Amino acid sequence: MNKINHTAIEALQAVVGSSHVLLNELDKMPYTKGFRVGHGKALAVVLPQTLLAIWQVLEVCVSHNLIILMQASNTGVTGGSTPDGDQYDRDVVIISTRAVKGVHVIDEARQVIAFPGSTLTELENALKPYQREPHSVIGSSCIGASVIGGVCNNSGGSLIRRGPAFTEKSLFAQIDAAGQLQLVNHLGIALGQTPAEIFTRLESKQYTTGDAPDWPGRIWASDYAEHLRDTSASTPTRYNGNPEYLHDSAGSAGKLAVFAVRLPTFAASASSTTFYIGSHHERELVQLRRFLLQHLSVLPSQTEYIHRQAFDLTVRYAKHVYKAIGNRGPEKIPELFALKNRWDKWFKRLPLFPDNTVDKVIQWFNAITPDAVEPRIADYHRRFEHHLMIKTDSEAQAELDGLLQQFFADSQQQGSYFKCTAAEEKNAFLIRFGVGACTIYYCGAHNINPEERLIAFDVALRRNDDEWRIKLPEKLQQQVLLDSCCGHFFCFVNHQDYILKEGVDPHQFKQEVLDYLNDRGARYPAEHNVGHLYTASAEYSQFWHELDPTNSFNPGIGKTSKCKHWH
Repeated sequence: MNKINHTAIEALQAVVGSSHVLLNELDKMPYTKGFRVGHGKALAVVLPQTLLAIWQVLEVCVSHNLIILMQASNTGVTGGSTPDGDQYDRDVVIISTRAVKGVHVIDEARQVIAFPGSTLTELENALKPYQREPHSVIGSSCIGASVIGGVCNNSGGSLIRRGPAFTEKSLFAQIDAAGQLQLVNHLGIALGQTPAEIFTRLESKQYTTGDAPDWPGRIWASDYAEHLRDTSASTPTRYNGNPEYLHDSAGSAGKLAVFAVRLPTFAASASSTTFYIGSHHERELVQLRRFLLQHLSVLPSQTEYIHRQAFDLTVRYAKHVYKAIGNRGPEKIPELFALKNRWDKWFKRLPLFPDNTVDKVIQWFNAITPDAVEPRIADYHRRFEHHLMIKTDSEAQAELDGLLQQFFADSQQQGSYFKCTAAEEKNAFLIRFGVGACTIYYCGAHNINPEERLIAFDVALRRNDDEWRIKLPEKLQQQVLLDSCCGHFFCFVNHQDYILKEGVDPHQFKQEVLDYLNDRGARYPAEHNVGHLYTASAEYSQFWHELDPTNSFNPGIGKTSKCKHWH
């Protein structure tokens, strides 16, 4: 380590204390290694405890010419919140905002202000006493995803009436073209002039809404539901990098340091009803999607798809995930991940144990314990290849039930459906949201390096597409060991994972699949953002150039330059 690095570390320690600056490689690992993919080197991981401390850490990083990587929960699946290797022209500092939690419920619970470390589960729980709910509920919330991370990535989620996470009202820091750190208040709330005053008043809630000229910005994609109903359109419903949803923090993908976002809340339904549908033919489900979108007067809240093989892999390899969520609640999952990280670190210090000892124990547990699948769902799993869950408000269930009866009364349709009990509804959605982890746990159980053999696609299909699944040419299909498919079906957002056979060139395989998707008129990624796996579009890259002209925040994202000033 050279002198300037010593100086930078000492300055960081002076701001947050030595115990909140991680330098040991094992201590840094939970932050430098992605939840699913991605890893790299960092000079230090800094753990500020307040908004003002984040600002002061940013000041140190700017004055010492350091790369800044803002990180909240580190639950991304495209590696966008971790370093990407070590080919940077400056040292990287990761600023973890996990400790800076907080949700302010404002405007008679019609809106909220969320801080950097606040999670979707924390937000959901804060709104329950008001019979309100946030933009996103169970899904990414199960793994402790952050509210601000969702906005920065324009995450889509499973709630089909609300569209991608989006707001034009936020408080953020950026570095201007002259290399100066600037604090920008677009919350629409008067908080003062200096950073110390702004952060103190915000954290202590010493403000009122409406006492400043209101920033005339949108706080959600209110036209999304009607956009969704146009099943004849040759464009997707939503995708990352869509210029319509790029503004300040929204879609910024780590190119700003975001301190707070202002978001809407929504009236929670008193109760819900879920219909479970099985089919042998995906085209039947595609026809059902169009039929329901054209005829339903009230859209469902969620429509989630699982392919049979994804179901199999989840029940075998991610059983512990959906069981833990069901038994302990999503708010406990981040604690369990943190506990696993501590165990992993402990075993790595013991030379007689393999690095994946904890994963081996988890899979032994999964192999010997009951599947915890409700009988009717298990029966449909045996009978049908394609599975679809449609959840709607209970007051709208009669209309949906009638339309399902009408659709399946046609003698050409071969699928079937049933109305779930409360236990079946819970079970179905827990399994669905365990699918995202099944391939990574399969890799862990079989000593497969996911960086080399796990290829994930997050695809927004055309609204008028006649097909749902990715149809690989035979040459590519022969290179696949296993695959897993799930998705947000009415939004036509498909999540497809491939575990490749040993010896397959993953880069060539991925490019050929992307060429196929381009021919289909699809856009990608749909909601997980580009991370370090996808190439950002020219429009998206230009947006980042404008946010971060010196390329000091999260350089290399979307396969852009890692060098200062984008050289």
